[in-house]
Amino acid sequence: RPPPVPPTFTIRKSGGGGLRPTPSSLALHFGGVPATVPLSDLAALLSPCSALPASFCVAGEVPAVTGAASYFGTAVFADAAAAAALATPEDVVRTSAATAISVTPAASAAHSPPPPASTASPPSPPVVGCKRQVELPLVGAPFPASEYSGSFLVARRTPGRTADETRALLKTMLGLAALLGRSVVLPVEVCACTIPEDGAAGTCTGQGPPPFDCPLAVPLDPAAWTADTAGDFRVPPVKPARFLTGTLPDDFVRSHVRVLLPDGMDDSEVAHALRGYKDTRWLEIDNAATAFCGWDTRMPGNPAKMSSFLTVTDHLLSVAGASPAALHPCTHYRGGTGEVVQFTNLGQSCDRHIVLASEDKLPAAVRALPKGSDLMVTFATGSVATMALNWVRTTQAAGVSALLIGALDQSMMDACDQNQLPCILIEGGAVTAALQQRKAGNVRSDPALYPKMSVLKVGFYRELLTFGYNVWACDADAVFMRDPRPLMSTGGYVHADVAIATDCIDVPGDTRSPLLHCDFNTGLVYLRSKPATIEFAERWRETVANAKEHRIRDQAAFNMLTKVRRPEPLSIDGARVPRVFTVTAGTDGSPFNMAVLPLSRFLNGHTFFVQHAHTLPDAQPALSVHMTYQFAEGRSFAYGKRQRLREHGLWLVDRDDYYNGKYVTVSAASATLPYKPMGPTIDSREAVAYHLAEAKHRNQVIRTLLGIGKALGREVILPRMLCYCDFMWKEMKSCRVGGAESMRLPFDCPMDHVLNTPSFFGEFVDGQEGPNPLGVGVREPAFLSNPRVPAATKNSTAAVSLAGQRGLTDGRIRELLAPYADAGVLVLDGAVGAFCGFDDPAAHKRFVDLTGEMLHYRRTPFCTMEGSDDAPLFSQCCSPRKPGDKFFPCVHGFDPPDPLPACSAAR
Repeated sequence: RPPPVPPTFTIRKSGGGGLRPTPSSLALHFGGVPATVPLSDLAALLSPCSALPASFCVAGEVPAVTGAASYFGTAVFADAAAAAALATPEDVVRTSAATAISVTPAASAAHSPPPPASTASPPSPPVVGCKRQVELPLVGAPFPASEYSGSFLVARRTPGRTADETRALLKTMLGLAALLGRSVVLPVEVCACTIPEDGAAGTCTGQGPPPFDCPLAVPLDPAAWTADTAGDFRVPPVKPARFLTGTLPDDFVRSHVRVLLPDGMDDSEVAHALRGYKDTRWLEIDNAATAFCGWDTRMPGNPAKMSSFLTVTDHLLSVAGASPAALHPCTHYRGGTGEVVQFTNLGQSCDRHIVLASEDKLPAAVRALPKGSDLMVTFATGSVATMALNWVRTTQAAGVSALLIGALDQSMMDACDQNQLPCILIEGGAVTAALQQRKAGNVRSDPALYPKMSVLKVGFYRELLTFGYNVWACDADAVFMRDPRPLMSTGGYVHADVAIATDCIDVPGDTRSPLLHCDFNTGLVYLRSKPATIEFAERWRETVANAKEHRIRDQAAFNMLTKVRRPEPLSIDGARVPRVFTVTAGTDGSPFNMAVLPLSRFLNGHTFFVQHAHTLPDAQPALSVHMTYQFAEGRSFAYGKRQRLREHGLWLVDRDDYYNGKYVTVSAASATLPYKPMGPTIDSREAVAYHLAEAKHRNQVIRTLLGIGKALGREVILPRMLCYCDFMWKEMKSCRVGGAESMRLPFDCPMDHVLNTPSFFGEFVDGQEGPNPLGVGVREPAFLSNPRVPAATKNSTAAVSLAGQRGLTDGRIRELLAPYADAGVLVLDGAVGAFCGFDDPAAHKRFVDLTGEMLHYRRTPFCTMEGSDDAPLFSQCCSPRKPGDKFFPCVHGFDPPDPLPACSAAR
């Protein structure tokens, strides 16, 4: 046992109260030197001592360890040898105790935590390790450790394969391995002996012809496998099934990842789907026999590759009297854009990424809540503090006071202090440090760091669940109009452990039955504090933490876990419980009940801001809206989301001076072209043509308003904006996207559908928004209906006709409108064509250049099903994905604004 050392240690709970998962982990924080802690200090927290491994209960002392990094009260063991003085890391994490604890050294220079890790490649939060999987008994002679330094492809076992199915599997594996540059580990099904997966002794001995090293269950010719092959296709290196038996190198084991691919993927589709797994040394394919269809022979050079592949593999897999092994037919899943459907990081499956949020640091109002209370929760970095503040204000306006912000950096904590917001700092080790040091204001713009932030987010939810709170977990842009909490205490929802919103846009379809094919959206999820929910949150956090692809953040991980098996409708006493399903946390997690929240009440960015479903006859009152399906994510702020909220009176944090200016706008008659309904059978191309005509008119109106506003020193109230076609990144029919076939056209469209929204606003610096480059502020079309606009402003409106006035410079505009200088709002009629520019040439050029950029919206073209020659769904827009593919034609639009009219007099 290491000797005692002078530094003193104190002990505190890392959680406490409420429901806690078992077993919980014993976390040790040490100063980098051997140390002892009196066991008597632990007795109050851990009772009895027998709950600890025997090696901890020695002469009344708990020895600490060396050789590991220290993060926020957690010891991360470098390897088992580092903990040899007391026990293996496996014993530590399996300690069964009522509460997890941390042992923290008294502050001293000699025992200060290590410096934050570099943010160049953001690390995961701190990890406590354990054994990953069953170790299979060694079969035959061990392989040298150097043999495991490459990258390998393995097929997941499927009991009961026939000989023909095994040959088809081998053909697929040889093709995949050659494509990916990997060695193949032969499936055990090729052997006429056993290597049980459960670690029991098998019948294989390592004896048999190379490269199989076993008696063959399929009558293949071993000599063909060891001879040189002719042709362009090169057989990848082959390892026998026994290669994965015995004690394997730890780094190799930790790299083990299993993936599920769509059926029938070709070479380019597989390469795209597995692009994030290049550094995975042990890659296991779940459905390997059906995953690969070969090289796409429509692509140049591929016919020869496919021919050579078939010639070589048919020779290797030939069996007398049997037909050649067959590949799965190509499906071109989702138009050839397939991704990994499921993944399991087996090598790190029992690692635990520690995220801490101390219960004793919760705001007093939160600590005072009874256990079992619903707590509304969001999270934020300082860069989106304004959005988080608005979330608090809208939640409070909905009648909810039990709320909390998880601050991801000190900047957010500072904003909480300044605005008296209920916050707690989430501590996640090196990820927290990386968030503090990032250069990007908007974390979304950092593709490496953003997924790691999701680990903190989900870990934070889990901590709150262990404290006994039911958590309404919300993105800061998911705002409430009404209190949703009573819903979970009514009807079938009382049986739900989890409730989740969706990305569906088919409100009538969802009303009939929840649409499980849509993604669940974790921007709004309810988690009831129960053991099964806490276990699920743990798995959810670890799935995000162990993902190999940047796209797998909290939402993708949630969907993977809950859809690995199809959710089963919940029935109680033979009666179906509406909207509630039984799901499992991954393939082997505990079952729990999950409700799918009704789309008609928990709306998203399409159903609320495009379909306006909440305004339909007989629509139920909306409870919340999430700012999805929007198109204006600026470098430093989510301008499009804010503007949508402003347009609907849901942005509650603008300063008073936003409402206390003087304004200019146009009359309703001047704002738009004549209203023209577009029925459900309208040809998209006809609707797009009128949509673009409306856009051209809108640009003329807004450019005129910006010029007159600049000349008069007034802010601009934007005109009503009508959309005659939806804005979507995929195909549309009748200018409506699938799922929204019944939506009304035209609709009052969000600013980000038709304008380059960020260019109308200033950049955020240190949390403060500066002026836009033009120096003319803009207000949303419904601005005057906001109750914060002073009555004196609303009642001081001057209607002015500019009909017949053409080609006026800024000087002439000031002269003409001088009699109305005291009016709070100028409402202009016939304004298009009245303004021609500025008398000063430099000011004129600057105005032309800036407004030209502001009004030139470079956006996704309109992708129409009409004119596509019946292209299948998920085909590519605008051009074929591959030669011979059908595609959806596109209509491009939103050209630069027309030039200003000529001036009637020289400037």
